[in-house]
Amino acid sequence: MQSYFIISCFFAILSKVQKNSHYQTLKEKWSQKHEAARKRFEEKHKETLAFLIDRIPAKDKIASGAASLIMLSTNLNPATAFAQAATKTPPLVIEENRASRIEKLLTDLKTVVPSEMRSLTPEEEASTSAILSRNFNMEVVPDINGLRLNRTYGMMGAEQHLMRYPGDTMYGHFDSESESENFYSSGMAPGRGAWGYFANSKEELTVEDREREKWYIAVQSFLAVDYNSRPSEYRDFFKYRKMLVVNPKTGQAIVSDIADAGPAVWTGKHLGGSPEVMYYLGIHQGPRKGGVLYFFINDPNDTIPLGPINL
Repeated sequence: MQSYFIISCFFAILSKVQKNSHYQTLKEKWSQKHEAARKRFEEKHKETLAFLIDRIPAKDKIASGAASLIMLSTNLNPATAFAQAATKTPPLVIEENRASRIEKLLTDLKTVVPSEMRSLTPEEEASTSAILSRNFNMEVVPDINGLRLNRTYGMMGAEQHLMRYPGDTMYGHFDSESESENFYSSGMAPGRGAWGYFANSKEELTVEDREREKWYIAVQSFLAVDYNSRPSEYRDFFKYRKMLVVNPKTGQAIVSDIADAGPAVWTGKHLGGSPEVMYYLGIHQGPRKGGVLYFFINDPNDTIPLGPINL
């Protein structure tokens, strides 16, 4: 088996070498040995190879010669190599499956979400909640224990970064150079978020604190039903409450947390998103706003992580 792999590699190298008579003769000899080795291997393992090719969908099939190389270029026996190749999902298939799931989500939402920007009716909310719960495999609801926002479909606008601790600056705000390049220009809000700093100091800043600021949204908590008569109850309820935010036009979705209040009613917007949230929802360019669905996630055991979701 190892000799076959060596022959294959040497054959590939020879194809790039100047084709004079000496190299051409040598190439022909190696080519003959290469073909003979392939035939011997395929004859010895023809049943395994045939089974392998039958198991792979037509559009993803590989030639028997390539299947031989998969097994010969490893130290695995043919049966083990076959099992690994047969059970591993090709990248193309993964992307096709994901595209199919997104298409299904968008098709379902199109039957419920209105084309104009308005509040959803109770019936539309119930249907949308069921669609999101089913597609994202989590409990997505418009209210929890009767506590809710004034709407679940609205216009989201861009927000700035929030100070995570006293003295936090844009220079030390990002975890990587690429994040800095993408999000530095958004700047930092002059004030703190609705709940104050995320940590008392840089040394006390945790991964959870970083994630909460990174994926935060601002909601019009002050417009919540019966807010003025239940301020303390709502304050505790909204604090870092997880919400599923979905772009109904593209299917892009993020698990976010409530960390600020706003925007003002006069802006015409109904909620705001951090620079990272806007980016991953696909509404960070041009006017930097767009219609989104935003529903609570019922996650009492805190098992669902914040951040973008890939269907």
